[in-house]
Amino acid sequence: MIALFPLLLALAGPGQLLSNPEAQAKLREAQEAFQNEDFDAAAAAVEAAYIIEPKPMLLYPWAQAERSRGNCEAAVELYQRFLDSDPPDEMAGVAIENRDLCQAELDAEQEVIEDDDGSVVDEVLAEEDPEPSPAPVTNDNQPKAKAWYKDPVGGVLVGVGVAGVGAGVGLLAVASSRAKGASEMDTHSEYMDARDGATTLRNGGAIALSIGSALVVGGVVRYLLVAKKGNKDATAWRLSPELGPRWTGVSIGRRF
Repeated sequence: MIALFPLLLALAGPGQLLSNPEAQAKLREAQEAFQNEDFDAAAAAVEAAYIIEPKPMLLYPWAQAERSRGNCEAAVELYQRFLDSDPPDEMAGVAIENRDLCQAELDAEQEVIEDDDGSVVDEVLAEEDPEPSPAPVTNDNQPKAKAWYKDPVGGVLVGVGVAGVGAGVGLLAVASSRAKGASEMDTHSEYMDARDGATTLRNGGAIALSIGSALVVGGVVRYLLVAKKGNKDATAWRLSPELGPRWTGVSIGRRF
C-alpha cells in the first residue's frame, strides 16, 4: 500500500494544506490513527476535517482510510471525486491505481454473488415437483348417525310431559283462585265446598305437574341416549375392518 501521509505531506503540510485549526487538528489525528492502523478512526477523522474545511486534497486520504478498512465501495467513489478535482499527476496516478484495485475487488464479489444466486435458482428449477398426495378414500355407504331430535319415543315423552306441566300449572292457578274466593262465600257450607274444591284442584295440579316434569326429563334422557348410541355406531363403522366396504375383500379372504 502506498504510504498515506508521507505522500500527501510531501506536497503540503497540514498547516499549508488547511487553514482552519480544527481541520488541521483532525488531520493530525487521522495521521496518528493511520500510523496505529486504526483505520476506522482515521476515516472518521479525515471525514471530520473535510466537513470543517472541504479541500479536495482530503478526499485521497479519506479514500485510503476507507479502502484500508475494507469499504471499497466508498473508497472508489472518494477516489473518483479526488480525480475529478484535477490533482497533481503523482497523486492522480496513485489514486487511479488504488481505485482500480478496489473496483476489481467489488467486481469479484459481485461475480461470486451472481454465481451463488444462479446456482440456487438452478437447484430450485431442477427439483422435481412432488407427487400429489392421494385423495382420501371416502365411504359413501357409511351409515349416518340417527338424529337424536327425530327419535319418536323421545318426542312423545317430551310432548306429553310438556302438556302435563302445562295442565298442572293451570290447575294450580284455578285452585289458588278458588281458595281466595272461598272466604267470600255467604254460608259455612258454601265456604267448605269451595275450599274442598280448591284443595282437589291443587292436588290434581301438583300430580299433573310432577308427572309432566318426569316425562320431560325422561324424554331428554332418551334423546341423550340416542345421540350417544349414534356416535358409537359411526365410530365403530369407521374403525372396524369387518364393516367398512373398503375392507370387504380382506375380510372375505381371511374367512376363506
